[in-house]
Formats: sequence, structure tokens, C-alpha cells
Amino acid sequence: MKNIFILIVLFLVFSCEKENKSKLIAPKMVHDSSVISTNKEVKLSNEEILKIQKEEEKERSQIVRKYTLSQKGNGFEYKVFCEEEKSGMINFTKVNILKLGKLFQQLKIDKDSTLVFHDYEVDFSCNEDWNFDGYNDFKLINRVGMVDQSYYLWLYDEKSRKYKLSPSFSKIINPVANKKNKEITSSYHAGPVTYYYFTYEFENGKFVQTKAEVEGEDY
Repeated sequence: MKNIFILIVLFLVFSCEKENKSKLIAPKMVHDSSVISTNKEVKLSNEEILKIQKEEEKERSQIVRKYTLSQKGNGFEYKVFCEEEKSGMINFTKVNILKLGKLFQQLKIDKDSTLVFHDYEVDFSCNEDWNFDGYNDFKLINRVGMVDQSYYLWLYDEKSRKYKLSPSFSKIINPVANKKNKEITSSYHAGPVTYYYFTYEFENGKFVQTKAEVEGEDY
């Protein structure tokens, strides 16, 4: 009888110790799968990256504003049609030239060929003679940098009485007309100490470089 009592006591002691140990074991944490995914590095394929880039570019290229700027001269009215994208870039879709209120000629501009980011940078003129033939031409800003600019130029052709685009003029940076010498000068710098000076003349329907000079620490 005494042995049975001792066995019952030992059983109760071991049962209590087992219960206390089970209470000391830390419960398992249930992790939210969404939280885990944010800590994992997501690797995208080239196709997925390209798709994201295209979507972002499409978002930035959305047109948020359209407007028209105009100027009168030479018996014409010149209307420049502008489109402002969400990115802030301004493109020119076309230029309408009116005479007595009617369309005389339309100048077309290639899409996304302009780099202008502010309204005050939209520069165009119709009172300058760039090929020195006695007729004023139409010039429109093309690209604007920190200190350098390039332009579209449509030369007025006396024979056809129309304006014709001059692709060679768009390659001239910061053009200045020198009427006395009948030449176009260009000057700009690359870096803090290197300066470029070029001279162009209009020959056989193109602006041709005739002089070049470079100044800088390596020259």
C-alpha cells in the first residue's frame, strides 16, 4: 500500500513539471506572407523591366496642354502649335503661315525632335536673313541647353515663293548672322576651359563650315 502511494505522488510531480515546461515554450509566430514578400529581393526579367520603362515613358509623354503662339511679319502671320507633355517637355507639331487670314503654307516638324522645357524658351523669328539673299527667313528654337541653343530654319525661296527647311542650319550651335561678311559664326565651350569657334557660309544651298578654331589648356 505504501508503495502504491509513493507511485501516485511521483506521477503527480512529473505531470506538474511537464505542464510547467510546456508553458515555458515560446509559441510559434505566424508570419504574414505579404510582410515576408516585402523583405525579399524581387528580380525582374529584361522584358519586365522594358515593359515598366515603356509604361513610365508613356505616362510622362501624355499631353497636358496645347496652345498656339503667333507673330506677324513680311506680310504673313506665323502660328506655332505647341504641345506640353506631363514631363514638362514642349514639342512643336507644326507651323502655319497665314496670308490675309488664309493658310499660305504649313511647316511640319518631326515628332520628338525638339528639346525645350519652358515656355520662355520658345523662341522664333521672321525678321532675319540667314542666307543673305535679301529675304527674311523663319527660325524656330530646336534644342536648349544650359548656355547653348540650336534652331530649325526655313529659308524663303524667291522662285517658289515658299519656305524650305535647311537641315544644315540645325547643326550650328549658337548661330549669329554677320551681314557684313555674309557668314554665320558659332561659339560655345565644352567644360570650363575649352572653347570652340566656327564660321559658316551659305554655298550651293547649304551652310558649310569654312573656319574652325579651338582654345583650351590642351591647345
